[in-house]
Amino acid sequence: MSRTMTLCNLALICLAGSALAKPEERNPLADKSVPELASILSQSKDEALRLNASKALRAKMPQKSVRLRRGQKTPAYPKADADLVKALLRGLHDTSSGVRYECRKGLGCGGETALSGLLAEMASKEADARSYAADALGDMGTYPDAAGLPLDKALPALQKALSDKDYRVRVSAAMALSKIGARSAPALPQLIRLLDDEKWAVADAAVRAVGQADPSGVKSVPALVRVLDNKKHDLREFACNELKAMGAKAKAAIPALIKLLDADRESWYAGKGAADALMAMVSYDKRKIKDDPAADVRAGVISAIAQSVNNQAAPFVKLDRLQALFIPGNVACPMGEEVLPALPHALELLEKWMKKPPWGDPRGKLAAFLARVGGHAPEQVVPVVTRLLDDPEIKKDEKGTKLLQDLLKKLEAK
Repeated sequence: MSRTMTLCNLALICLAGSALAKPEERNPLADKSVPELASILSQSKDEALRLNASKALRAKMPQKSVRLRRGQKTPAYPKADADLVKALLRGLHDTSSGVRYECRKGLGCGGETALSGLLAEMASKEADARSYAADALGDMGTYPDAAGLPLDKALPALQKALSDKDYRVRVSAAMALSKIGARSAPALPQLIRLLDDEKWAVADAAVRAVGQADPSGVKSVPALVRVLDNKKHDLREFACNELKAMGAKAKAAIPALIKLLDADRESWYAGKGAADALMAMVSYDKRKIKDDPAADVRAGVISAIAQSVNNQAAPFVKLDRLQALFIPGNVACPMGEEVLPALPHALELLEKWMKKPPWGDPRGKLAAFLARVGGHAPEQVVPVVTRLLDDPEIKKDEKGTKLLQDLLKKLEAK
């Protein structure tokens, strides 16, 4: 079966599935008032009825989005109704986890009206209530109006929760602080200590929070570098992701990340995360940054990733390392001859992909990479491109032929 026919069949299956899918049923309690819903939530023994009541209450809260449209100013969300907030706070103690979750999500949209009640719940004797309250406080930090909320008032309670005997509360507190961002800086020492927590989920949440609490990288980068030696490979991956987000501010982590490229045999994800983090540190958007922030370290980083392409045995890992070198057109990342060790594998992929494009057709990104680096070794690249253009099988592919022709022109121009 041809690739085109396969895609058509998949499209038909998706259309058939969407046609058969039932529309979401309307909540039967949607038109009930807040007092009526609060009464159902507190008195009904029917879990399904309480769940619908909690969903209806959540729907009555200010509906917020975590993303603003381009050019949109921070919206002034309407103030949450106090009685509505009280009903949702009581719902945090419901026996149903589904009800507690709906109430927690609703309270996260409650803003300053819900703040004092959530802080009171942080002292609850019930671990679930403490955990959900911390989650809701963290939710507040994700919305565009968070800068105008006095979330600093929540820091003492969240810091105390970082030492809670129930690990779920520690996780929720750390995640909440990560969402609150730089204002959680007072909790940084505690968060760093939690990187060694015996519970994996707690250490994971702490990894995510440390970088957010110290975006400058002064204290967070050394702490995250230490995680790169952790025996739990998922933590290594998450640390790489946080370092990547910090970009050039995390340059101090480069030696440890280079080591991780080939030393981490237990986790493909950690090695991939290291390669991606390294490229984030030596690349920059030339539209926003004038001075090159990584001129002193770029050649060494590119060389290490290029060498790692050759060092990998598994084809999908070789591809992963190579793709780390594929950067968008608006990103500045000069590459000299230090990138050439990756060239043979790139040419090998070009031949393979031109005859059988993989899913998503990444040939354009590969061609862009070869256009960037091919000028350093035209004697290797030009003959391959010329030969592929003469291949009768490839000539049938108009898109592929055009791509090769454009690549050849760029190479000859250099």
